[in-house]
Amino acid sequence: MNDETHRFFRFSNEASYEQLTAAGNTARNLPDDNGTDRWLAPWEKLFLDPETGTDKLYCVKRSGILPTDQFDLEGIEEINLETYLKRLQWEPPIEEDLEMLDELEILD
Repeated sequence: MNDETHRFFRFSNEASYEQLTAAGNTARNLPDDNGTDRWLAPWEKLFLDPETGTDKLYCVKRSGILPTDQFDLEGIEEINLETYLKRLQWEPPIEEDLEMLDELEILD
């Protein structure tokens, strides 16, 4: 998996993701008789972006992308592999850091 074989995305809008998926399913005649129900995974099966807690992360094989697939919808951001992996490995700040931030806000 790399930038040459896959495209990486951050989705912040479920409606746009479902629109992208529905249009892709139609273009691919899915569901089909081979047991393939949909082109992209359901929203709830995407990776949760731990940095935002609401956005989803997903990658798509370039070989499976059609020219008609619309990745320019609202809330769909293409990212590179490095960013994708960093976001999957993101760790929240430790409690001491959060307490220090609270103290600084009180001083302001």
